Amino acid sequence: MFRKAVLLLLAVLLLPACGTLPPLFPTSPPPTAREAEEDLFQKAEVSYRQQKYNQARLGYLTYLERYPQGKYAPWARLREAELLGLIGDWAGALRRYQALLDRGPEKEIAWKARYGIGQANFKLGQYQQATQVLDNLTATDLPRSLWFSTQALLAEIALKQGQVIQAFTRLRLAAQDLPSGDQEWFEDLKSRLVEQAGPGELEHLATLYRDTPLSAALLLRLARLAQEAGRPQEAQNWVNTLKERFPQSPEAAAAERLFTAARARALGVLLPLSGDFGNIGLKVRQGMELAAKGAPVDLLFRDTHNDPSSTPQLVRDLSQDQNLLAMLGPLTSGVAQSAAQAAQASGVPLIALSQKADITQTGDLIFQDFLTARQQVRALVRRTLGQQGIKRYAILYPDSPYGRTFLENFQAELAAQGGELTVQEAYAPGTRDFAGALTSLKAAFQPDPAAPPGFEALFIPDDPATVAAIAGQLADTPLRGVQLLGTNLIHAPETPEAQLKALEGILFPDAFFTGDPEAAVQNFIAAYQQQYGEAPDYLAAQGYVVVKVIAQLLETDKTLTRSDLPRRLLALKEFPGLPWFKGFNDRREAESVLYLLTIKDGRVQMAP
Repeated sequence: MFRKAVLLLLAVLLLPACGTLPPLFPTSPPPTAREAEEDLFQKAEVSYRQQKYNQARLGYLTYLERYPQGKYAPWARLREAELLGLIGDWAGALRRYQALLDRGPEKEIAWKARYGIGQANFKLGQYQQATQVLDNLTATDLPRSLWFSTQALLAEIALKQGQVIQAFTRLRLAAQDLPSGDQEWFEDLKSRLVEQAGPGELEHLATLYRDTPLSAALLLRLARLAQEAGRPQEAQNWVNTLKERFPQSPEAAAAERLFTAARARALGVLLPLSGDFGNIGLKVRQGMELAAKGAPVDLLFRDTHNDPSSTPQLVRDLSQDQNLLAMLGPLTSGVAQSAAQAAQASGVPLIALSQKADITQTGDLIFQDFLTARQQVRALVRRTLGQQGIKRYAILYPDSPYGRTFLENFQAELAAQGGELTVQEAYAPGTRDFAGALTSLKAAFQPDPAAPPGFEALFIPDDPATVAAIAGQLADTPLRGVQLLGTNLIHAPETPEAQLKALEGILFPDAFFTGDPEAAVQNFIAAYQQQYGEAPDYLAAQGYVVVKVIAQLLETDKTLTRSDLPRRLLALKEFPGLPWFKGFNDRREAESVLYLLTIKDGRVQMAP
């Protein structure tokens, strides 16, 4: 018995030599064919949702090549057709939609393909074919979002053909499913419809559709047309009808302003008044309110919440106010761009208070009044190259949008003014380890002991803490005598004493400095402190300047209109009492007199 037990034990111990045992920690099995197919399609979908259209189209084509009869093949073909339209190939999109429909896809895909055929025909100017396809589509039991899009597109086609009444009928049907549709598209269609309609069409529709909320826009338009034609009593009658039928509508609120005698002109102000940027918006608001005291302007503040998607609607709502002269703001780049596009489309001048590069290229109604990267580097280069004779420069910048923007502008300005950028190094944002970058700078600074230094000034576009940390690491190196340059970020309140010591001698620009002895500057500071109990900063000064400019224009011309304002702004050169402001250039960007500041004896001072 014992012998048998021993033999059995030996057999068990020898098993690994005789065969393959399962691994102790099994690995995950390879994906199945279905999982691989699913993964390939979903990756293309992600690119589609992220608006990476070329990447998405390649993904769908790859999927169709591998799985021409796959589970998602109809959807991939639909997406391919949609993407052709998005890149402007509407003829190609039309062919793809038709080929997909010929395959007899499931109902939902067939509906979308038929809508796509109507849309492609519309884009190709084939309005009769588009209308026929879309009309037939409305006879089916469509999902609510597709019902909205189909009726809205039919309204679009009717407007293109000058058929205002048909367009209104279609838009009224689309409004039934507006919660499932595109609010921005709907509002744009409504605005264009009432602008395109003649007085007779407006009155006919307002009478026929008495209780349709869309009629509020028709009545407001009738009131404005009568007012502009010098028929105030008729205009007042239309306003009364509007307020009676739709008392809570935005159009009724706009009409209320239309006939208020001798009231101040309105300025729409788009600022972040809550959330992470609320404290910044408050500074600008306080400066604006100080400038508006006793001035013929009424400030209409709207909170942008730093949300680009909601800003266009704020702009459109404000633009309906006949008394609105212009809009001011927003502050952040993303919100400013969406606001500028909406203001240009609405025909309202906007003065952006943002560093957003080239925002004035949005249109001829868009101005900019804010300290930009271009202005800062121009001031630094003019001072160091023109007055101090520095010729060779280096830049050490954070690899972030802010840092790269300053790098590009610094390169361009040096090229324009005849300076030379001999070395550029980047570092990760937020790091405190600059060893690698500084090693490269040291090597470039003195590659040959007999040669002159590789650069005479070092530009670091970052906050005081970071620049001070870098300056501290330069103290015991050959670079300690190099002229440090910074941006207006250096001009930060409550900078610790140790950082100020490390930043001794740095040069940086700013558009506002409380230490300026200029009487107009000190008058503003005193008025602000009396009103709010604190010293103003650049943001407060910027808000003050932009409102003061328009207020002074209104004091000289109380009949100033939206259409006249851009021309009047471009004619400005400077204003008494506003020493910072020197008018707008031909790109509609405000020109400002910048301070060149330095740190000496632990205090920010004007550079000698």
